[in-house]
Amino acid sequence: MSSELCEDAQELDFLITRMKDLLVQYMEQSRQCEGLLVDYREPEELERIMDFSLPDHGVGPEGIFPTITQTLQHSVNTFSPRFMDKLYAGSSPIGVMSELLLAGLNGNSHVYHVSPVFTLMEIHVTRAMARLFGFKGEFAGGLSCPGGSASNQLAMVTARNSLYPEIKLSGYFPRPSVAEVQELEQLGYPPVLIERISNSRGSTYGKLIAFTSSAGHYSLEKSAVIMGLGTENIVGVPCDSYGAMMPFELERLIQEHIACGHTPFFVNVTAGTTVLGAFDPIRPCAEIARKYNIWLHVDGSWGGCTVFVPELARTLLDGTELAQSITVNPHKMLQTSLQCSLLLVPDSSIFPRANALKANYLFHGQSHDLGDGTLGCGRRSDAIKLFLGWKYYGKLGYQARIEKSLSNVRRFIELLHQDDMRGQRIQMLRLGSEDHDLEEKLVKERQHTRDKTQPSLLQICFWYRPKGSKKIDWRGTERLWKRSVDSLTVANALPQKKRAILLKGDADSAAVTPVLNGGSGSPQFTSQPSLESATPISEVTHSRCSSAESLTSFDSHGSSATSFSTCASGTPPTTGPSLSSTKSLGESDYGVILESPQDRKEAKAWMESVTKAIHARIRVRGGFMIDYAPLGSYLPVFFRVVLNPPTIRELDLVKLVEEILECGQDVADALPIPECCRA
Repeated sequence: MSSELCEDAQELDFLITRMKDLLVQYMEQSRQCEGLLVDYREPEELERIMDFSLPDHGVGPEGIFPTITQTLQHSVNTFSPRFMDKLYAGSSPIGVMSELLLAGLNGNSHVYHVSPVFTLMEIHVTRAMARLFGFKGEFAGGLSCPGGSASNQLAMVTARNSLYPEIKLSGYFPRPSVAEVQELEQLGYPPVLIERISNSRGSTYGKLIAFTSSAGHYSLEKSAVIMGLGTENIVGVPCDSYGAMMPFELERLIQEHIACGHTPFFVNVTAGTTVLGAFDPIRPCAEIARKYNIWLHVDGSWGGCTVFVPELARTLLDGTELAQSITVNPHKMLQTSLQCSLLLVPDSSIFPRANALKANYLFHGQSHDLGDGTLGCGRRSDAIKLFLGWKYYGKLGYQARIEKSLSNVRRFIELLHQDDMRGQRIQMLRLGSEDHDLEEKLVKERQHTRDKTQPSLLQICFWYRPKGSKKIDWRGTERLWKRSVDSLTVANALPQKKRAILLKGDADSAAVTPVLNGGSGSPQFTSQPSLESATPISEVTHSRCSSAESLTSFDSHGSSATSFSTCASGTPPTTGPSLSSTKSLGESDYGVILESPQDRKEAKAWMESVTKAIHARIRVRGGFMIDYAPLGSYLPVFFRVVLNPPTIRELDLVKLVEEILECGQDVADALPIPECCRA
C-alpha cells in the first residue's frame, strides 16, 4: 500500500481490495452446478448466528469483514441463474461497476452544477429510450425515479397538474357529482341554492377518475392515496382470458363515469403484468383516451424493455408513440443494478411546467436542473447505470439478452411437456377463451393474433398434480363456481323486491345463465335476468372485475380497485359480451369440471396446500428460488417461474423440473388426496 496515499485513500484501497475478492468468489459460486442459491435460515436462527448489535466503539476495517462475509453467506445470490422468483435478476459486472462509480462520486443529480456528467448521461439515455418508444420530438426524454411505483406516481401527478393546474395551487375541490346533486334535491334544497352550491367551488372538473387493468399493479392505488384521490376512484377495467385489458370495457366505464358527473383523467395500460406478463392493447386504448381528452400512461415496468427486440415491439408495444408517458424499469430485464426506473414523455419540459416550485435557494434558472421537475429534492443518479450498460453491451447486446431468456422459456415448456420428465405431474395454467365471438372482437382490436400455447412473456405458470389425483379443469370449474357463488352473493345483497325479480326471472332482460340445482348434480340452464341489468352496483360489494370478464377474475397483486361506477339514480351499467353457457360439463379436454360447491372448495384448498408446501421445501433447500401467485378468487394459487436471468442453462432447467417433482413427491406423501380429487 503506497505511503503517499491519504488516510481515507489507504482505507478505501484496503476495503475495496478485500471486497473485490469476496464478490468475485461470490459470483463464481453462483454458477456452480451444486451450489446453493441461499443458506436459508428462519429469522430467529439467523439472529442467533449473526451479530446484529450496534456498538459504541467501531470495529474498524479488519473487524467489519466477518459481518460482510456472513451477509454474503446468508443472502440470496441473485447472480445465480437459478434465481427465478421475481421480475428482476442479478446484476451484471458493469452493473456492479456502475454502483461503485455512483458510490465513489456520491453525486446528487438534482442540480446540474453538482453533477454535470451524471445529468447529461441521464438526459441522453432517457432521450435514447424515448426514441425507441416512438417519441420523436426535440425534447423527448424523461427522468429517472426510485422504482416503477415512483415513476407511475410521478406520471399521475404530472397528468393531474397538467390537465388541471389549479389543483396545484388551490387544492382538490371537484364539483358535485350527479349523485350529490340528486341527494340535495331529495333533501328539498331549492334549485337556486343547489346551483349556488355547485358553483361555489368554481371547479372545471368533477371527481377525478383513473382507469387501469384489473390485473395492473397496485402502485396506481398507492398513488391515489398519496394524491388524496382515494382508492375507490381507481377503476379496474375487466381483462380478457389472457389478462389484458379489454378496450370496449374501458370505453364503457369511461362513459358511465362521465354520466355520473365525474372526470376521467388518467388511463394506465400495462405492458407486462406481474403474474401473467400480459400486455394491454395500447393503440386502441390510446385512441379511446384521446377521444375523451384523457392522459394515457403505459406502465412498462416489466415488459417495456422488450422495446429492444423489434419483433416484439411491433406487436406487444404497438401504439406507444401515442402515449403521454411511459414507465420502464431496466433493472428488471436488462440486468441493470437495482434500482433503475425511467419515466419517459414526448416533451420533457412538461415536468418543470407541471411540478416545479422554483425553490430559489437551490434552483438558479439552469435548464438542466432535473430535480425541479420531480416530486422530491435529492436524486440518486440511477440513470447512469443504464447509460453505462448500454455503452458496454450496445443495443444489440440487450436484444440478444432478452432473446436468450425467451429461448429458455420455449425450452422449459418443452421439458414440462415431456411425459418422461413430468410423469403427468405438471399441469399448465390454461389460457385462452372459449367465447369465440369475444376472441374475434379482441383480435380485431389488437390487430394481431397470439399463440395460445405460449406464455405472454417470461413467466411460466403451472400446478403440480400429485400422483393418484384427477386432472381438474380449473378454468371450467372457475366459470361454474363464479356463476353459482356470485349469483347467490348478488341476490342476497339486493332489497327483497329486487331479489324476488332476480330469482323469478324477467323475459325482457333474460340471459341464459347456468344455475346449480341444489348445489350439486348437473346444472340446469334457465332464463334469468342478467345480474348487472337487475342490480344497481352500488348495492353490491365492489369487485375488481365485472362479469363481462366471463372466464376469469383477474386480481391485481394486493389491489382493490373497483371496475364499476355508481350513480345515485341507480342507472345500471351496460355490460360487454358474456358467455351464455359452458362448453361442456363433467369431463373436458382439460380435465374434470367440479360441479359440487363443496368439492370445489375442498379441491382448491388442497391444491393450494400442495403448492405452498412444495414452495416452502424448495426455498429451504436453497438450490432454487421460484414463487407462487394467485389469479382471482376461484383458481388455486399456482407456481410462477420467471425465466429472466440470461445465464440460465439447460442443466438449470432440467434440475428445476427434477426439484419440483422430488419435492412434490415428498409433499404428496404428507398431504392425503381428498375424495373429490382422487383419480
